Amino acid sequence: MGKRRAELKPTFLSVLGELLITTGVILMLYVGWQIFVNDPTISAQQEQSAKTYVQPNATAEKPFSDIKQNLKQGKVFGKLYIPRFSKTYERLIGQGTFQKITLNKIGPGHYLGSAWPGEVGNFAVAAHRTSHGAPFNKIDTLKDGDLVFVQTNDAWYTYKYLQTAIVDPSEVDVINDVPKGLVGAHSGGRYMTMTSCHPKWTNRQRIVVWLELIGSQPNSAGKPTALKYLQQ
Repeated sequence: MGKRRAELKPTFLSVLGELLITTGVILMLYVGWQIFVNDPTISAQQEQSAKTYVQPNATAEKPFSDIKQNLKQGKVFGKLYIPRFSKTYERLIGQGTFQKITLNKIGPGHYLGSAWPGEVGNFAVAAHRTSHGAPFNKIDTLKDGDLVFVQTNDAWYTYKYLQTAIVDPSEVDVINDVPKGLVGAHSGGRYMTMTSCHPKWTNRQRIVVWLELIGSQPNSAGKPTALKYLQQ
């Protein structure tokens, strides 16, 4: 009779190694599901919600909540259109940047205390770059010549891209009325700032995009000609 092969007993390191491999596989599957299944699904839902949005007691003249300083967090006061992201890109804008109330459910959220669309100062919004529909997933693709459009009960506002920067989370002065870091920023300007996490899947830094108001028109005039052209 041959010698019986010695049985290998599991060691702490071998068990730990197997657990780490299993955990890594699970994380890879989760990231894949998030990127290729969940985010596109939620993104499509957010776009459809924006196209069909109807608030309680809405009218054709006032489809959104009226803008006011004490507007409740999570209230929808407008829409955001970014043709660079997609010809069909259309998202609701909610008041506030609390994740559970606005960013996770609605999408883009307005920084409390920043200017309103069209006002002197800095209209600042934040949104997820990954997860929860990733409304700002392509924020890094904005470039010279790009336009961003905002619609409220009062008017349509057209903003033009100025500059992109990567900053630390502590650098909150990027959303000041005169944004720190924006070349040529001055008192009396009408700016828009978009922020999101950077790099993707981390919150180590922030990506910041600055734009400047170049035009506005009343809702009664209909969709801006530039937006209609870019959506063709």
